[in-house]
Amino acid sequence: VMHVSLAPFVVAAGASAQKPRLRRARGTGIFGISRRAVVRVAASDEDSPGSSATAEEPTSSSSAYGGPNMYADSQAIAPPSPRRVFLGALATAGLALGGNFLGITGKLLNGVPDVAESLRLDLIYPVGGFKRAYNPEKGYEFVYPEDYLGDATMVARAANQREAMNPLDPPALGDVPKPPKIFGQTVQEPQSAFGPMGGTGEENVSVIVSRSPPGGFKLDRFGDAQNQAEWLLANILAPPGSGKTSELFDAYTRTSGGGQKYFTFEYTIKTDAWYRHNVAVFTEKGGRLYTLVAQVPEVDWVRRRDEFRRVADSLKVFVPTG
Repeated sequence: VMHVSLAPFVVAAGASAQKPRLRRARGTGIFGISRRAVVRVAASDEDSPGSSATAEEPTSSSSAYGGPNMYADSQAIAPPSPRRVFLGALATAGLALGGNFLGITGKLLNGVPDVAESLRLDLIYPVGGFKRAYNPEKGYEFVYPEDYLGDATMVARAANQREAMNPLDPPALGDVPKPPKIFGQTVQEPQSAFGPMGGTGEENVSVIVSRSPPGGFKLDRFGDAQNQAEWLLANILAPPGSGKTSELFDAYTRTSGGGQKYFTFEYTIKTDAWYRHNVAVFTEKGGRLYTLVAQVPEVDWVRRRDEFRRVADSLKVFVPTG
């Protein structure tokens, strides 16, 4: 008699008779399925024909971080901070003011020129169409047109003069030409010089500082401003036989609140090669002669006239630090 065990068939039948179960995923899987996604575990093909394991797609409103709506979810979780918005706007405004964007800083300072001058802000930003040159080591300051830059021609000439004073080559055997003098003082190259971009030196504003001779001197010894200007043109700037002719238009004295005298001359000098209009200012302090000269071709004088007169009246000298 053969004994056949029915245990495997009983177990199989019992398993196939079980009903389908619903199981909710406990966490997000490796494919980023939402916690709310439901997985249906179907029975075997024998008990549920045509059925298969299916997974519901996450809805478009899923809030799982890292899902398709990550940006929207992050905005909902962390809205823009008012403090960050304020600081960003403040930083942008600071950059605009610091960089003089669209000239906004200069326009604001136009309303408070005294404040801009006292804080030396016009060294960086133009105020009223002018910027300031300030040289505490030599003891002077003045303003110049805002469209002027450092005059490269004057800088090159100053470098050549320094090289001539300290040459590496042995001195020439012939007579060495002596530099010109004004009011008995040797004319040095400018300490400050400004001119239009791409200029050739025909139009510029410059300041020269020269040391007074032993014992010192006063400009008043040459008479009033008119007499000084006439003597300067006839003996220094356009003497007879020099091929130059000159014409004096104005000469006056300006006295500051501290009693400092400034002598201002307006004149032209003409040669066969050029014709220039000049405004020059002379003053003396602490054994130093300060000379400011603003020059422009005569054909451009009308365009620069008011600016040059403003430049001339802006010269101030003080006790130098150097």
